[in-house]
Amino acid sequence: MMTVVDSLEAMRQVTRPVVLAIGMFDGLHLGHQAVIRQAVERAQALQGEAWVLTLDPHPLKILKPMQAPPLLTSTRHKLRLIEPLGIQGCLVLPFTRERADEEPENFVSDLLECIPALNGIVVGENWTFGRQARGRPALLEELTSSRGISVIVVAPVACRQMPISSTRIRNAVFQGRLDEAAAMLGRPFSILGDVVPGRQFGRTMGFPTANVDPHNEVQPPPGVYAAYLLHRGRKILGAAFRPDPATGAPPPPHIVEIHLFDFNEDLYQQEVEVFFIRQLRQPRHFANEEQLRRQIALDIAGIHRFFIENPSFKPS
Repeated sequence: MMTVVDSLEAMRQVTRPVVLAIGMFDGLHLGHQAVIRQAVERAQALQGEAWVLTLDPHPLKILKPMQAPPLLTSTRHKLRLIEPLGIQGCLVLPFTRERADEEPENFVSDLLECIPALNGIVVGENWTFGRQARGRPALLEELTSSRGISVIVVAPVACRQMPISSTRIRNAVFQGRLDEAAAMLGRPFSILGDVVPGRQFGRTMGFPTANVDPHNEVQPPPGVYAAYLLHRGRKILGAAFRPDPATGAPPPPHIVEIHLFDFNEDLYQQEVEVFFIRQLRQPRHFANEEQLRRQIALDIAGIHRFFIENPSFKPS
């Protein structure tokens, strides 16, 4: 199990050689995965430990809240995605105004002092650190070379001849370009959230749903989606619905409803991950409940056909 700590001081206890991958890693896209993979490979060669250092919250949420990007992944979701990559531990540093004012040299000095087993650092080409983002990979190399610490700078990974970035993925998801987002993430876009009580409206029509309150901030456009839910390692296919906030109708616009196929277990107050695969249609107004019931039945039939035609999404 991956160790998670929230202070540099906790790293003093690590005795094997440490290779540290540093970044925000929002969304954990293919570029982020390349950084982490380098750290894992280097640590394995040293018979050491690969660690990730990330920040919580996003720095702009403290420094310029109005300019802070909506997040693809909450910290909890990010940790869940990081663990299977072979990382032994994750250092989630609280980001404060005091840390924002820290000079890059002081930040590196703290790393060296608190992680005596530090052997290598891996960062992306565009990574910055310290006050006013003055620190760059070249400065990191300069500050660590005298201690024999290797710095590996990983070039951006390209998708469709352009560098992958969290910004590109946010835009793709917001605009409903889920195939493009999946190509940059290396997996379908997903949300992690808690199952909360709903209206029970779907159940009264014969289509019960799990109502998921997401931890993150980025979601695809309102509509009906072919989707699947991951719960305790189990993959369950279904039809997901995102309401249109313009209508003002329940559920609240951030809630995701998902009707699960061949599943009737209780998921209330449990944490689940919902993967959006393909949008079937946009929200529509229905004159009465019977029209809505018929359309839901058509939606579910259409999504069943999609999964039959795309068997790679089916549970193994």
